[in-house]
Amino acid sequence: MIKRKRFKRLSITLSVTLLIAGSAYLLGWSSFLSVSSVSIQGSEANLLINSRLIQSGVQPQVGSKLARVDIRAIKQSLTELDWIADADISRNWFSKQIKIDVIERVAIARSISSQNTLINFDSSGSIFTPTSATQIAMQNKLPQVTTHSSTKADLSSVAKLLNQIPADLNYLVSELESISVSKSGSIIMNTRINANLVRISWGRAEEVGQKSTVLTALLKLPENQQIKQVDLSQPSSPIIS
Repeated sequence: MIKRKRFKRLSITLSVTLLIAGSAYLLGWSSFLSVSSVSIQGSEANLLINSRLIQSGVQPQVGSKLARVDIRAIKQSLTELDWIADADISRNWFSKQIKIDVIERVAIARSISSQNTLINFDSSGSIFTPTSATQIAMQNKLPQVTTHSSTKADLSSVAKLLNQIPADLNYLVSELESISVSKSGSIIMNTRINANLVRISWGRAEEVGQKSTVLTALLKLPENQQIKQVDLSQPSSPIIS
């Protein structure tokens, strides 16, 4: 009876071991689960993306083992590129396909850096270099951010302001005409409110939440429907004209 139980346990252990070994071989070494195709969607800059993955040593290749494709490493490699907002990588065990979905950053404004290079801002305030054909084609349509010295601090202050503008005032960004940063660091935005061009002086990129609340309250007043200028540099004492 004892020998029979031992034999049963041994058989189960052996079966489990063989199953694990077989699965490991099937996934990691057998040609049965090899990559059949690799697709990149969401961007036309496939050559740039492939070049990046090759440099990082994580490019998935047709014929390579599906289980050995490092999904996390591919995502990390791509999202380290400033012009890419996000990337989703999936592995399909049935079709044996690796699918890479890329989300490019969409610029809402442009500027020239202190190194005399073109840079863009997206709606989250992220600064990036336009790289894909789609991003480059947008440049002539984007409002210009002008600064006194084009320093990183000036550009970062614009990014900070854009990032902190609340959702209910997003139209200030979508209707943006231009942004300028003075020598003192004050930010002036020219945008459209109810189709009217309005000049908004934000002061420094501080207390943006409070300034936004004040602006929202002012815009709700009937007498302010046709305003041309708003100075929010001192949110406790806004100036309207």
